[in-house]
Amino acid sequence: MSLNEFLPLYKRHSSKIHARKTPGSDYKYTLSSVWDVSFEKLTENSTRLLNLPSFFEPGSVSEEILLQGSQSIVDEFAFLSDEMDVGDASEELLRAALINRAGVSPTLSIHSLVQSAARTRLIETQTAEYFDAAVHLLRWGFPDHSSTDIGHQIAAWGRCEKCLPHVYHLVQLAKHEGKNPGDRQQYANLLLRCSWYLYESEMYTIARGMVEQAISIFEDTTSLEYASAIDLGGLIDLDLAQPAQALEPFTRALEIRKANLGSDDPFIAYSLNNVALAYTELGELDLALAAHREAIRLRLKANSNRIGNSYSNISSLLLRMGRPEEAEQSLAKCPALKDFSDETFLSTGNPRFSGDMVLLSRIRLAQGRLPDALRLASKALEFRRKLLGNRLKTCDSQYDVASMLLKDGHIISAMQLLQDVVGISETFVEGDGQRARALYTLSKVYAVRDMLAESTACREKAVALRSLLRPDLKDAPFEEEELSKLCLWMLW
Repeated sequence: MSLNEFLPLYKRHSSKIHARKTPGSDYKYTLSSVWDVSFEKLTENSTRLLNLPSFFEPGSVSEEILLQGSQSIVDEFAFLSDEMDVGDASEELLRAALINRAGVSPTLSIHSLVQSAARTRLIETQTAEYFDAAVHLLRWGFPDHSSTDIGHQIAAWGRCEKCLPHVYHLVQLAKHEGKNPGDRQQYANLLLRCSWYLYESEMYTIARGMVEQAISIFEDTTSLEYASAIDLGGLIDLDLAQPAQALEPFTRALEIRKANLGSDDPFIAYSLNNVALAYTELGELDLALAAHREAIRLRLKANSNRIGNSYSNISSLLLRMGRPEEAEQSLAKCPALKDFSDETFLSTGNPRFSGDMVLLSRIRLAQGRLPDALRLASKALEFRRKLLGNRLKTCDSQYDVASMLLKDGHIISAMQLLQDVVGISETFVEGDGQRARALYTLSKVYAVRDMLAESTACREKAVALRSLLRPDLKDAPFEEEELSKLCLWMLW
């Protein structure tokens, strides 16, 4: 039997296999006793270093996670913060052929059979201890959004990516092998932090599942962590063009933060902005304006470095209200966007600033400055393609560029971009709204060019998608305004 064939069998019958002797042989040792001999020779630190990665993804564990994530960890694992102690413990495991260690930035790898054997030897209290230690280490990789308004954390994405596979592995251990944390609240906090990264990188469906799991675990529904979790759920709903559904958690999160922090804390401005974004998408523009103005007041009072976020948000609202000149004036107040040069928008690498570039392109379009609008929209599209790949916001930007090309008479180029949006949006589950809108526009373009069969096919697909996504719009006219309701007006 090959190793690949043996692994599934081992997962199903590990206890039997550990206790079984070789048939037809005088060899007296079982697999379990062989593991015992190997493990019992290890020092205390080496044993811990073997057991701990058994809760991680087997491929590789960056030693950076161990060294950096072990700050303030319980005494038993304090050795992980010392590079020499980790090196000594690793060397012993290497000699015993229980792990591999390689790379300029060292990584530890452990075979899944060794992992399973190590976990099997642990009693329930030890399992919880190691699970909690893994949670502590992995929390290092993900910024904490629950107590401070920190915005997009693009600078931390490298850490997040190192830790993400290991969070997935912990979730699978809890779900399928009954390995449970001792501290469920810290586990929920890890899931929440990880969900924020998944949201920022547009992995919405996975983010939703993980944050919903965190919400189900949090016991204190009046805490800032709980507010952060339901707020994130609202942001996912909002990005997926469900503003009415997003408004309730936004409002609840605002109430929780006011109760914890007081009405004048600058963090309240963050909640007010989210509420205002939902109102903007719902067409409740006066309510949105009032919420944005209060957020600006709080941030100015606190001299918050997040004031630019408020100015760009209210700029978007003013544009929707048909006031592009005021929208430009508001956007110009953002400290990071003083001269509106391409460099100021894109130099930080922050995806939020590409949203500001999209906003300015739409302002320029409303001002009748189509060449400037097209240049800005194209730059934003290029940035989003590079940073996010073929995801929701890339499709949104690509649709903007296609629409501007149509206005400028570049029909063939616009059609190609729209066809690409249709194709790209089929590759991820959140893309149906973008696809329906692109199909609508293609249907109109084909009709103008007397390509009636193609026009009809696009129309039928767009109508079917609209009925699926918004049954309430099933009988609405086949018009741009109605199809655009399947996408956000402003997808930051």
